[in-house]
Amino acid sequence: MTDIPRVSPPDDATAPSLRAYLGLYATGLVAREQMIATVASWPFEAEEEVDEGHTEPSHQDNTMLVVASARLLGQLTREDVEEIQRRIGRADRTGRKGRRS
Repeated sequence: MTDIPRVSPPDDATAPSLRAYLGLYATGLVAREQMIATVASWPFEAEEEVDEGHTEPSHQDNTMLVVASARLLGQLTREDVEEIQRRIGRADRTGRKGRRS
């Protein structure tokens, strides 16, 4: 496995792509535990409402829909998603800051 710098969840000033980060994981460049910890603490954005008349993607990249899409594409396993959701729920119960609604 190639050494790459640890990627931390973005703050409001820097917004790296969650989609790209999950792609790094899918190619084996990020360890599973690191990916789960990072994604579970990611500052997710509220998902935009879908306008069926607007067929072009909005390129919104920091939502749980990106995680669901990664699961459908085979980049994440069901167990990965369940563990991410479990940790998000635990963090919410302990008052994690930084999540946007």
